[in-house]
Amino acid sequence: ASYFQCVKSAWQQMTCTAGTECRTVNNKAVCADPNAPVESSTSTETKVACDINNSTMCDASDKSAFYMCTDKFWTKMQCDGTNVCMARGGKTACVDQATADAPVLPCTVANATQCAPDNQKIFQICIDDYWTNSTCADDNYCLLRGDSAVCVDKATANAPVLPCTTAKATRCIDGAPQKYQLCYDGYWSNSTCIDNNYCLFRGESALCVDKATAEAPVQPCTKANATRCVDEDELVYQLCYDGFWSNSTCDTGNVCRMPDTGKNAVCMDKDEAYLSITMSTLHEPTPFRGTISMGVSVRDALSWGPSVVLGALAIAFGVGI
Repeated sequence: ASYFQCVKSAWQQMTCTAGTECRTVNNKAVCADPNAPVESSTSTETKVACDINNSTMCDASDKSAFYMCTDKFWTKMQCDGTNVCMARGGKTACVDQATADAPVLPCTVANATQCAPDNQKIFQICIDDYWTNSTCADDNYCLLRGDSAVCVDKATANAPVLPCTTAKATRCIDGAPQKYQLCYDGYWSNSTCIDNNYCLFRGESALCVDKATAEAPVQPCTKANATRCVDEDELVYQLCYDGFWSNSTCDTGNVCRMPDTGKNAVCMDKDEAYLSITMSTLHEPTPFRGTISMGVSVRDALSWGPSVVLGALAIAFGVGI
């Protein structure tokens, strides 16, 4: 954002610092935080003195405006967007219309939460001794669990209330393969696996895994964290987790290989995997010794003279000497 300033009888363009915007306040251009309340013009209003800087009060004639004590005078300010001014417990705040219209109900425990009795999407927070409304985001709904209100998806909010005893325990849900339950504040609360994953119960915990892993046969294993390749699919390897083999997938372009007997599986580049071989122990070569088989022993053959041996070879192989 930029503005113009008169410098030596000429207009000079100036630039606001990063994160600010140009505003006109009392006929002057100023750089201000874009999230700060918009100050209304006071050129036609009589200035009223105040005692405590930064103190605030709502404007009785304009529900979307309030006054702030600035430099010992009340300055009219505007709430952002469609928000309106609300006074609670001696403090002023800009809130949405629904919160401003809510009944003023006192509370005693700071930051305590509860669901609104007449709106399933609204929860309330105890602020400055009064219940203040807030709204759950997106398609979530308020659910009271134990002593706290939480925003959850609609299925969780409408699920039967089932007690549990072990905090943070997890389990899969029959009939809902992509959901699992978490023991929270003494009750089972529904949650959904991300990225189209599926719930798989292994050992004493529920896990979110890919569909292939969830549907794979249950195979027990004994050595924790051991890995192995899968014969049916070179992209898949298995990890021994909680006493069972669980499937995992190598990154794109990699395949599973077992480098040596007894070692863990590794994911390696596909091209290198096809070029590589497993090196075995090589033994020293044994010198070649020919065997003469003409019905005589080697000892007898060696005792013959050269001419006799060559003659015998000629007879055996039909070679002319």
